[in-house]
Amino acid sequence: MSSPTAVVDIQGVRATLGAILVGNIVSVFLSGIVAMQVLLYFRLYPKDLTRIKMIVLCIWLLDLVHSILVSTANWTYLIDNYGNSNISDTIFWSVAVTIALTAVITFFVHCFFAHRILTLSRYNWFIVTPIFVLALARLGFACVTTSRMILLGSFEEFTKVSAVLFSALRQYIFTAGLALATAVDIMIAAALIWFLNKNRTGFSAMDTVIDSITLYTVESGLLTSVITVISLIFWLTMSHNLVFLALHFAISKLYANAFLATLNARKALRGRTRSSGGGSSHPMPVLFPTGFSRLSRLNRDYSSRHDVEPITTKVQINVEKTVEHDIEIDEYSDSPGSGSRSYSDPSSKDGSSMKSKQP
Repeated sequence: MSSPTAVVDIQGVRATLGAILVGNIVSVFLSGIVAMQVLLYFRLYPKDLTRIKMIVLCIWLLDLVHSILVSTANWTYLIDNYGNSNISDTIFWSVAVTIALTAVITFFVHCFFAHRILTLSRYNWFIVTPIFVLALARLGFACVTTSRMILLGSFEEFTKVSAVLFSALRQYIFTAGLALATAVDIMIAAALIWFLNKNRTGFSAMDTVIDSITLYTVESGLLTSVITVISLIFWLTMSHNLVFLALHFAISKLYANAFLATLNARKALRGRTRSSGGGSSHPMPVLFPTGFSRLSRLNRDYSSRHDVEPITTKVQINVEKTVEHDIEIDEYSDSPGSGSRSYSDPSSKDGSSMKSKQP
């Protein structure tokens, strides 16, 4: 029979090394989804802007490095130190660096959504600046946390609240980082929902598309926020075990997947937008007032469905802008001489065409 001490040791191993192992398995699984999303992105959008492609590659490489570090930490804990009952208190540099990498990936994603809000709000810096500042502060707290973990090298020392001011603050730096990440997620989701609702047209087809984007925004923001809050709760209530760290391993993967899923969903949302535009003679809202006035004049001249559809499907609309932010999605934007386009008038007997500049 096993002694009570042995049972306690087994329970301790399950809550520390066991939690890290499960966190590693889940994070590697999510990393595989990230890789699949990256491959899908480059297949679907080969003509995206170079800077967008570079951001995708950067996030993918950071996620790959994160997975390698988590797996390395597991090897060190479970294989190199097999049988060492005290190893669970040791903070290896590979574990500490994952905290900073998670913050870097989170910062990239927060900036991406902040730029989307900036575009939707027509460059309202009053709304976007607090989001950016809090996201930057979250990155700073994570970097400080990583440095303190490497210097201390012990979870017990890291979680200990000392009488010394800086030593007492080091525990709350990690807490502040997780809390700020959750706050930024909520601010981004609230701002996106607000501006999406402002773009409602009163037409059921168009509003259905906006509802789809709103629902997706809530779901993507809710998932990352929930996991971050759960990790924060475990950190505050059970900092003596490593369950909070296992959950923290998955946070960066969820942010990366939310970012890539947003990019990859553009074709589906654009298809819904075009189908809704084709079914209504009312022009959809465009990005700029000048484009809207031009489209209104064309719509008055060509009021039939066949006349309106070629034009409404070639303008960038607000809903597409929420999905693409600063990415040009016009099918003809990459063709030579696309500064103007001729549209045939189906009602004209001689097949005369009309010149219309792109908005």
